[in-house]
Amino acid sequence: MTAALNPLRVSSQTAAPDTALEWHSHPHDEFWLVLDGTPLVGHSGSKACPAPGTLFLFTEGEAHGFWNLGNVPVRLWALEFRTSSSIRNEFGTLFERPPHARVLGLSALQRQRFCNTCQKIAFERVAAGFLNATAASVLLALQLIEVSRWLCMHPPTNDVNGMEKLDPQCFELWQKIHRHAFQPASPGPMLLSLDPAHDSLRHRFRRLFGISPQGMLVRLRMDRAKELLLTGEHSIKEIAHELGYLRQHDFTRAFHKCTGMSPTHWRARTHELDF
Repeated sequence: MTAALNPLRVSSQTAAPDTALEWHSHPHDEFWLVLDGTPLVGHSGSKACPAPGTLFLFTEGEAHGFWNLGNVPVRLWALEFRTSSSIRNEFGTLFERPPHARVLGLSALQRQRFCNTCQKIAFERVAAGFLNATAASVLLALQLIEVSRWLCMHPPTNDVNGMEKLDPQCFELWQKIHRHAFQPASPGPMLLSLDPAHDSLRHRFRRLFGISPQGMLVRLRMDRAKELLLTGEHSIKEIAHELGYLRQHDFTRAFHKCTGMSPTHWRARTHELDF
């Protein structure tokens, strides 16, 4: 077991503002779990701003990176490990997925389970007692089993085929949010049904996606704003209008609340990193 599955490094990290880990790769595999904060994570040849609770699996030789451009620290767990060819075949449903399909938003319970297993692996690795190395390998195997099951049971939320199997009302609201996100005439909060069941739908939506409907709407707009800011082809006023904000000030305030800095500052800081 220890030869087939070897945990190399387990760490709970806090990345201060301005922390950058440029594109790099390893001769082994690695999990990253973003616990909180709004970092940029590079994977699959591009960069994304994942929500708290997002788990990444980077496979052997796959380039990835990390940048904390905000004003608050980012907490994450990193688990680096080496696998044999037989283990990779056994966990083919995990390792054979394309990069974008190895990204998963974990529920609060799943995050706790993942972190607890990481802590146990870390303890067994540093202990010098009987069978500690074997225990660490077994725990790593259990971690891989759980992540594989999570991916099979709960596909990424941007997978429409997976979402069609969800609560029909939540899926309808999910579609409404995505249609509403970039409508120039509707910058304010979405006016949902005044039916008493609305609160129930809102709670079910948050439980399913880990975010409120309004929170998802803002996140979609801010993710799109970052894409437009990276191109450098649009003014802040033009970006605000494209995202549905009638006033540039409202967009700037929403962006600052999400990232901790103004759109102009974020664009300048991003270009400094040589995107």
